[in-house]
Amino acid sequence: MIDKIYSVTLDNASSNAKAMETLTPMFACYLGSDPTPTSSDPNKRKYNLMHQRCACHIINLIVKSGLKRFKTYTEDFRTAINFLNSSNHRIAMFKNYCNAQGVRPRKFGLDMDVRWNATYLMLKHLLPYKEVFSVFINANFGCTLLTPRHWLIAAKILEFLELFYESTCVLSGVYYPTSPLILHHMLDIAHHLHESEKDQNLMAVVYPMKLKYLKYWENIPLLYSIAFILDPRAKLRGLFNVLVILKENIGVDYNKYYADVKTKIYKLFAKYDSKYGSTRSQRPVHPAVNSGKRKQAWGRIFGGPGSSAVVGPPPPASVSTSTQSAASVACELTTYLDSDNVTAYEDDFDLLLWWRDHKLTYPVLSIMARDIMAVPVSTVSLESCFSLTGRIIEERRRRLLPEHVEMLACIKDWELGDRRLQHSADNQELAESFENLYLDVPEDGSGPPSASTSASASVASASAAT
Repeated sequence: MIDKIYSVTLDNASSNAKAMETLTPMFACYLGSDPTPTSSDPNKRKYNLMHQRCACHIINLIVKSGLKRFKTYTEDFRTAINFLNSSNHRIAMFKNYCNAQGVRPRKFGLDMDVRWNATYLMLKHLLPYKEVFSVFINANFGCTLLTPRHWLIAAKILEFLELFYESTCVLSGVYYPTSPLILHHMLDIAHHLHESEKDQNLMAVVYPMKLKYLKYWENIPLLYSIAFILDPRAKLRGLFNVLVILKENIGVDYNKYYADVKTKIYKLFAKYDSKYGSTRSQRPVHPAVNSGKRKQAWGRIFGGPGSSAVVGPPPPASVSTSTQSAASVACELTTYLDSDNVTAYEDDFDLLLWWRDHKLTYPVLSIMARDIMAVPVSTVSLESCFSLTGRIIEERRRRLLPEHVEMLACIKDWELGDRRLQHSADNQELAESFENLYLDVPEDGSGPPSASTSASASVASASAAT
């Protein structure tokens, strides 16, 4: 098994980074180091793709560094929700008040301080009830707890966090390659932070978030760039434009990095060619396949600077069609990079299907693309597997035998797999803990939780870190 490990994605704990320093030389049997150690310099080795940091954990750290600035306001909202949920009498009064105002009555879930996405969902369901909730709380709390300033900040936070919430959900998916998507989301987040700096209500929040962004993503991981290049809609031209736009948003010059990526992708392909070169056969003409991240995302990349320039190494000289398969190592990669970008940007584009359809055209490069695309950029879906067992062994089921726990875990996972919900089970459970709290639904087992448990509804949700 050890010679089949390609990459390991872990969260950002320092202990994980330290462990990977020891484990990486043991795991790097599939491709080896770069450059290959020699007898005269055995320690001269570098493993560019082995250790990847969880992108969702990085987004979590970015968001939490900013939300600290709004802690006073979020604490007041938590106090108000706790005040309402802690009394059945107050819940009944609030229900009657909502009915009198023509608003559907509901309770509100309480977020967890360690999970910013729970704060996002709390505010998302609270804001539509701004008028009735504010009047009721201020009238019964004994003082003015929630002011117009609170609701202004809440609306700003909700709008500001929406992009981070969507990125977390997308990058934690398991039914599609996430490594080619990460640069899109890094670009979106950088642009979002840059634009939000102009908002006086968000200036104090954006500054620490930008520092955290630069701490983890100023040096873009090589895997992200190679995966992006291996998207036939992007290639080197798309990467060049992304780096130019990133420079405009975060002020980092990536000219040297771009040249480094070009060098390293050829070195990586050379390793694949030496390992799988025997699979190369006569390459047919490229089949035409329509393919497309969202149109507006690609529009930002190819509508920006450098969009008219074809960037990348020149095509190899004096290589005839009949002898291409026997040409230099770089020929297959060069042919791919110099060919026209796919320009169909539909949302249903299947990247893996495109490479499968072109595996005869690029026999070695398709293997490299398959390996790169298989690397997850997030550990959220993996952590949810461990959380599943925690929801099976609970206070009322403490005497289950190990084999029964295994069976229940497998059955639940298979059930989610049949519905293709393995990547979204935790997100759905968390979202439902805030949604299903309407007071006009009969509590017959399918209705909302009782008032005594509503304050802890979100605590019972999945604990996968995002």
